[in-house]
Amino acid sequence: MIRSRGGLNGLTVVTAFLVIAALMATFIGTLLLFPGSLLEWLWRLNPAARTAFESMGWLSSVLLFLVGAVAAGAAVGIRKRRKWGWWLAVLLFAVNIAGDVLSLAVSGGVGRGVAGVLISALFLLYLVRAKVRSQFST
Repeated sequence: MIRSRGGLNGLTVVTAFLVIAALMATFIGTLLLFPGSLLEWLWRLNPAARTAFESMGWLSSVLLFLVGAVAAGAAVGIRKRRKWGWWLAVLLFAVNIAGDVLSLAVSGGVGRGVAGVLISALFLLYLVRAKVRSQFST
């Protein structure tokens, strides 16, 4: 098993990140389905995201639920050391990088997308290391 000096398994960190991503995507998808709820104030944290999601209508909730399901599936697969879980995680991080880079190119500015690219790139670089890949069975 791959461990850092502090004893925390790197794949545990990846799994936790994917679980949090799944919960957030599901939460935001649900929040979009029920506008005006008690949690409406949370949109003040990122009003641009609200505008973008609402412009897509109900499709944004469907996409967020799909992302949540894929992230949850990847977390389970990574935890069980399955090759399909590894592939799902690699795909999610690669798509996230591509989306953030595209968003940065279109907006012409540097903002939250840069952090997303860096975080996803670090996870992706970690996952594709031979020592990590060898932890997964078919």
